[in-house]
Amino acid sequence: MNRRQYLSSLAGAATISAAGCLEGGDNDDSASSVDEWADETIEFALPPFQDAEELQEQYADTFEWLAEGLEGVDDVQGVPTTSYSAAIESVVQGHTELANLSPIIYAMAADEGIHPLVINWSHGSDAYHSYIATRADTEIETLADLEGKTVAMVDPLSSSGGLFPRYMLNQAGLDVGDVDTEPSDLEFEWAGSHGASFETLDAGHVDAAAYGDFQHPDDDAIVKIAESEPIPFDPIVAKPGTPEPVRETLIERLIDTPEEALEDHRIDRFGEVEPGTYDPVRDVAETMGIDIDDLETSADGDDE
Repeated sequence: MNRRQYLSSLAGAATISAAGCLEGGDNDDSASSVDEWADETIEFALPPFQDAEELQEQYADTFEWLAEGLEGVDDVQGVPTTSYSAAIESVVQGHTELANLSPIIYAMAADEGIHPLVINWSHGSDAYHSYIATRADTEIETLADLEGKTVAMVDPLSSSGGLFPRYMLNQAGLDVGDVDTEPSDLEFEWAGSHGASFETLDAGHVDAAAYGDFQHPDDDAIVKIAESEPIPFDPIVAKPGTPEPVRETLIERLIDTPEEALEDHRIDRFGEVEPGTYDPVRDVAETMGIDIDDLETSADGDDE
């Protein structure tokens, strides 16, 4: 992905989130019950942090649990998206009722009308880490050793596979560029998912890779170079205009999700979203020059 593609991906999500609250035709703040709000079917947008088929399998029991406990709802359907920006577009414009969002996506769009319902928990925690790793047979030991190298990343709008690894590299003294410039000290190869980023490294196509800690293998062939500060896990959000009674019903049902409905899932449970949870993500985004207003300006001025 080159600089213009990078800007397009980021700016598209920002522009959509700002415009969606005005143009989304499916939002209904007059509904008093979930069945009125959802019209019998809840569509749930899923970003491409894993293979689409795997995501559908992981969420199947959770979707069934939700549908069974929400009066008037016949089905909860997963809607895989092809990019992180497409996930935010779908929920902000009201094309889907719910979405699982990357922390950075939520932090950027939190003021655009979407409603955080719950935060994902995994391995007993509501936070995880970004890893930058290399193969054990390389001579790379520190982030500084990545100067002049190629690093696989997930997506510019992935927190653990884009924003935080770029921040770590920046803090190590490498020029990683920003929303206006390409990196000058190394190259990024955008893989599209955490699994693809890891596989690109494992196959020897790049010198290092960034991905979420949940993707890291147990064997010694791949070694971790750096680990980020804790990143709050993804939130599940509702579309703009979702009435408070509907939000309360959804939150209660999600938090009550039993362990057996999560056996095939990457998460352990859903928890409450505390105020300020995503402030550190927003701070890192701002440090790296990512801001909704800046992105909208970039989008207006970028014709290609």
